[in-house]
Amino acid sequence: MGFKGWVAMLCAAAVLSGCASFRNNEIADAGALPDVSGYQNKPSVFVETHFFRGEPGAPVTEILVIRDKIHELVGKSLGDSGMFSRHSFDEADKAAADYTLRLDIYNHSNTGLAMAAGFISGFTFGVIPAAATDNYTLEAKLADTSGAVVSKATNKDSITTWIGLVFIPAMAATPEKALTGTLDNQLKTVLKELVAGGKLKYSDVMRRRAAPMFAGA
Repeated sequence: MGFKGWVAMLCAAAVLSGCASFRNNEIADAGALPDVSGYQNKPSVFVETHFFRGEPGAPVTEILVIRDKIHELVGKSLGDSGMFSRHSFDEADKAAADYTLRLDIYNHSNTGLAMAAGFISGFTFGVIPAAATDNYTLEAKLADTSGAVVSKATNKDSITTWIGLVFIPAMAATPEKALTGTLDNQLKTVLKELVAGGKLKYSDVMRRRAAPMFAGA
């Protein structure tokens, strides 16, 4: 069989077989975040996000096309947390923010093994299931108004995507759902650590401007 024949067979197998992604829960469920609703003053935060393909400490490639999606995911997590008075991804709001939170997300996996597993599953038209695991390392840095880093945190989790006929009933478990749940839990874990460590200031936060902040947020 020629190269085009192999490609056609693999494509047909992908269509005919099922695909489902599941969280691996390498870190514990963050659960409910600390209740800070009783504080009159909450800090504002400027958020800087980067999504890289590659392992931390190694050469990486930043994936810019999903920046809006990452902003949507992170923004929802921060909004739901109720831990900040405002959050913004706009660089113009950085100077007015009480904190800057930089989030570096690294996606890394064993591509070679994933391709081999996918080939086997494709060759058998999904009868033999295949799995590929994507690891996600989150590195977070919190800086104050002077730019000094007051806290660092790192955690890692992963999702596994299965391909095979047996997973057709589970096709609602999409990679997007698994990734959203995983990254949300990773970020919540960081936020809990910031509060537990006293890194975020609430009732004693001093506003540096009388004018409303983040008018466009």
